[in-house]
Amino acid sequence: MVSYAYKGIDGKGVRVEGAISANSIEDAENRLSKQDISVLALRRSGEKVQKNEQTSVLPEAARHKISPQDAAGVLRNLAVMAETGVPFIEAIDAVIGSARTPRIEAALRLVKEGVVGGQGISGALRLAPNMFAPIIVDMIRVAETGGRLDQALDNGAAYMERAADLKRKIVNAMLYPSVMLGVSSSTILVLIIFVMPRFAVVFKQMKAELPLTTQVMLKSGDFIRSQPLMSAVGLVAFIVGLTIALKNPVSQRMLSGVAARMPLLGELMKRLALARSLQSISTLVASNVPLLAAIEAGARVAGHAQLEKALYAAKDDIERGSSMSEALGKHAVFPKQVIQLVAVGERTGRLPQLLSTVCKSMETEVDGRLKALVSVVEPLMIVGMGLIVGSITMSIIGPIYSAVENIR
Repeated sequence: MVSYAYKGIDGKGVRVEGAISANSIEDAENRLSKQDISVLALRRSGEKVQKNEQTSVLPEAARHKISPQDAAGVLRNLAVMAETGVPFIEAIDAVIGSARTPRIEAALRLVKEGVVGGQGISGALRLAPNMFAPIIVDMIRVAETGGRLDQALDNGAAYMERAADLKRKIVNAMLYPSVMLGVSSSTILVLIIFVMPRFAVVFKQMKAELPLTTQVMLKSGDFIRSQPLMSAVGLVAFIVGLTIALKNPVSQRMLSGVAARMPLLGELMKRLALARSLQSISTLVASNVPLLAAIEAGARVAGHAQLEKALYAAKDDIERGSSMSEALGKHAVFPKQVIQLVAVGERTGRLPQLLSTVCKSMETEVDGRLKALVSVVEPLMIVGMGLIVGSITMSIIGPIYSAVENIR
């Protein structure tokens, strides 16, 4: 192997540099791509840099996220033109001319500049990570070395459409609970800030003995009304801190571990991760990506620690000579139905098609489980909101009732 020095940009838009051992410059690019690094400069030790090294962070055009639906539409258009024999540069120009938003146009111009600058199509797509996920780049890279580019583009569009559809179902399912949570929080704030202070005067006149809950709510309302700016800053700081903590890999693993042990939610998360991973594997294998690379990509997008560990272990078993069905069958995270269909796919040579069938079945199952979860969460949230409002009401009525009893 040869040592190659590289400079690039990781998935977070931060400049990175180092050295990597590979059999060729193409192999080095592939290895770096698997690490989610967009190459800016790549050379053998001692050679001059061959690619632009001036950019230390992602260009502005590559920072703003583009929706999967828009990216899928671009891939569909490119696939149609590739199938009819239109050169890629002309196809890119046509898509740029019909871009729906300036962000899409700017991202596509980065891709065009990469191709014109001598990079392959897959390398150019890596310059716009806000639009084209690593799995899409992997499919295009394989198509460049002998596969059908139009088929790879079409498979990539189908993958992004299905992923976007599944995400949309999740968002729609959680919309009602989110609205209920917002209404509950607003109701509690109104009661504490505006209603409770009115009763404070009554309590004082009646010399009522206040329970601890009433005292806490009165003091909270007084603080918020007397220090509105500090309260707002504290709320914003809490939200920002929570957001940062949720993006931290350690926090994400802890929360995933807790959620995985919860009834209904844990099983839903596992099924969702499994559908996402199998969909990635199916799409990549259908695009002639080697099975081991497809399984590795499926593990990277899983977002579920147990499934990710099982997929990497299965990959190692396959490298040692096991079939995919045998390797997956060693892990309880994979349902028996999946194992059986994988075994049939291996025997018949129709593994991508059967994996796609499994994905559709699991996505339908996930949709059903989501609806079941929401049907359970809705009444629980209503009951919870009633208990909170009821406890606040009792904190108001209790002291009044106690004072009246003392007068008698």
